[in-house]
Parts: sequence; structure tokens; C-alpha cells
Amino acid sequence: MLVATGALRELADQTATDLGLSDLRVVSVAHPIGGVDPDEIRRRADGVVDEVLALLTGGAA
Repeated sequence: MLVATGALRELADQTATDLGLSDLRVVSVAHPIGGVDPDEIRRRADGVVDEVLALLTGGAA
């Protein structure tokens, strides 16, 4: 399970494939993360928590 910003999603997918991890589960959040207000980061995390939990538990997102 990997959480990556949208801007880095393609790189994350390609790196996973290159490392033989083509089935790596990746969730995208808005870019950037650095320099962003902590409350905004919490909102972004809240926005993907269901998807993360579904991917970790095998449930439907």
C-alpha cells in the first residue's frame, strides 16, 4: 500500500512495475504535500481513508 500525490502517481506505478510489484496498491492524494497547512493535509487524508481501508482489507472502495 502506497499513498502518493497525483503528480507522482505515474512514477510510483512505473517504479513498482520495475521492481516486480505491478500489483502494488496505490492511492493518490492532491499534490503537493510539502508546505501545506496541516489542517488541509488532514482533509486530504480524510478524503482517501475509505479507499485506503478498502485496499488494505480487500473490501470495495
